[in-house]
Amino acid sequence: MAAKITKGRKRPERSFTERRLGFKLITVITPQQFLEAFLQEKAAAYAETNVRLSSIHRKYFGAPVLEDAGAFLLRDPSKAVTEDVKQSNGSAIVITREPVLNTILRERYHLSADGESWKIIRMDRQCFACRGTGRFEESACSQCEGEGWIHRPGKPSDVGERS
Repeated sequence: MAAKITKGRKRPERSFTERRLGFKLITVITPQQFLEAFLQEKAAAYAETNVRLSSIHRKYFGAPVLEDAGAFLLRDPSKAVTEDVKQSNGSAIVITREPVLNTILRERYHLSADGESWKIIRMDRQCFACRGTGRFEESACSQCEGEGWIHRPGKPSDVGERS
């Protein structure tokens, strides 16, 4: 930012918004933008790891296992798409869906505002037994206790509320 000299003092030049409104607008990243950036960085780290894993697989796996070695690599999390975003008072919940093998993996990220950005404070996966309904046959699903979501490790599991 250029500086103007006024009466021997340097004063930073203010933007049009600052001059008109008297304050600076802060650009806050949306929960969706934050999560997409996280998934992109995670995908890049997984890709680097998969290169190393591939050489390890070639060294240690025999013919029958080596043919399916791709199943042992980390999946590409950048294929996940945002399904839903709910935001209120410094917190947000973002649900993503991603094709994995022959199914759809749904994940729920609980975010907490952190300055101009966000932090992930809890992650859940859709229950595999009831497929997110919370019901199994005539009763509540025993795997997710009727919630439809299973808390992913990163204990304690009582961080935040189930939504």
